[in-house]
Amino acid sequence: MTDFSTKLMKTKRQIVNFTKKISSGLKRPEVKFAADLCYGVLSSGSCLLTDVASALQEETRKANTVERLGRHLERGIPDIAQSNYQSIVRKMVPGSEVTVHIDNSDVVKPYGKTFEGLGTVRDGSKSSGSKCVLEKGYYVTEAVALTSNKQPVSVFSQVWSVHAPAYVSGGDFVYTSAAMKRCSELFGQCVYVMDRGYDDNQVMKYIEKTGQKYVIRLKNNRTVSINGKKQSVAQLCRSHRGKYSMEAYRHGKKCRIKFSSFKCTLSASSQEVTVIVAYGGKNPMALVTNCTISGKADLIGVVKRYFSRWRIEEYFRCKKQSFGFENFRVRSLQSINALNFWLGVCMLFLASIKEKADSSLLYRECIEAAEPIKDQVHFFYYRLADGVSKILAKARTGVRGFFKTLRPNQAQLHIGGYRFG
Repeated sequence: MTDFSTKLMKTKRQIVNFTKKISSGLKRPEVKFAADLCYGVLSSGSCLLTDVASALQEETRKANTVERLGRHLERGIPDIAQSNYQSIVRKMVPGSEVTVHIDNSDVVKPYGKTFEGLGTVRDGSKSSGSKCVLEKGYYVTEAVALTSNKQPVSVFSQVWSVHAPAYVSGGDFVYTSAAMKRCSELFGQCVYVMDRGYDDNQVMKYIEKTGQKYVIRLKNNRTVSINGKKQSVAQLCRSHRGKYSMEAYRHGKKCRIKFSSFKCTLSASSQEVTVIVAYGGKNPMALVTNCTISGKADLIGVVKRYFSRWRIEEYFRCKKQSFGFENFRVRSLQSINALNFWLGVCMLFLASIKEKADSSLLYRECIEAAEPIKDQVHFFYYRLADGVSKILAKARTGVRGFFKTLRPNQAQLHIGGYRFG
C-alpha cells in the first residue's frame, strides 16, 4: 500500500507540475482549473465533465464542479497557455527540417440537437471506398509533429463546421493554411506530409509560395507531364515496376517496398517536382514531392516520411478511444475547442513521459500498471494513458491539496489611546 501511495502521489505531482508549465502566467483560478481538468481527464479516461468531476472528488456538489469547469471552458483558450504549449512542443521536436503531418478527421454527434453550428460530416469509421456515410458532427483539422521518440504531438488542432457563425468561406483550406502558418512560425523549415485529400493545386501553390516542402499522395486521376507527354497516375502505376527496394514500417508493420521515381511537372505549377511510384501494399501509390532529390537515399527518406503518416491516424484514434473525445457534452464551439486544447495538453503529458523513459521511473510504473499484452509497440499513448488511469484509480482526493489556500493578512490589534511597540 505504501508503494502504491508513493506512485499515486508521484503521478499527481507530475501532472500538476506539467499543467503549471502550460498555465504559467495565468491567474490562480485558471492555474487550478488547468490542473483539475487535466487530472480529471487522465484519471477518468473521459472528456465528459461529469466523469472529470467525479475524478476530482471535491466536497462540493458534482453539479457545481461541472458548472465551474464549463464556465472556464466557455472563456476559450488563453493565449498565454497556447504560447507555453508551443514552447514545450518546440523543445520536444528535434531537427531543423521538421516533418509535419496534416489531416482532417471528424467528430460525430449523431444524436446531437443543441450543439452550436452542428453540421454534416463524412463518418470515417463507417465509410469506405465504395460507400459514404454522412452523420451530424464537426470536422477537425490537425497538424502533428514527431518527438525524438517518434511520438506525435499536436501543433495545431481546430474543430470547425460550415454551419458555425464564425465560419469563413474557403473550406478546409482556411484551416490547413492556418496550420501551416503556425508550423512555419514554430519550426522554420517544414516538410508537410499529407494524404490524397490534399492533392489540390491550391495547397501545393501555397506551400511553394511560402518556401516550404511537401510530400503528398496523388489521386489516380491526377495528370502529370513527363518530357512534355501527359500521363495519368494510374497509367504510371501500371506501366512501371519498382527500380529500388527498401524495408519500411507501414501502419506499424514491417514490409518491403519497391519504388521508382520520375521528374515531371503538374498543372499546379511549372516547377519541376518528383513523382515516386511505390509498390508493396494492396494497391500501388504515387507520391509527389518538391524536396531535393539527389539519389536513392533521398527517395527512401521521402517514402519513409509518408509511411510515418499513420501516426496521425493513431493520434486521432487515441483521442477518441482512450479519452472518449466524441462523447463531450459542452455545446458551444469555443468550449469544444478549449476542451480539445486541454486534451492535447494531456496527450503532450503522455509524450513527456515517453521522452523521459530512460531517466524517470514514472514511465516504467505506467507500463507495469497497464499490463500490456505486446512487448514492443511503436505507438505508446494507449498503454501510457491506461497506466496513468490505473495508478490514479484508487485516489481518494483530487489535486486541490497541491494548491495552498491563500489566507488574508491578519488585522493588526489596536486599542485606542495605546501604542504597541
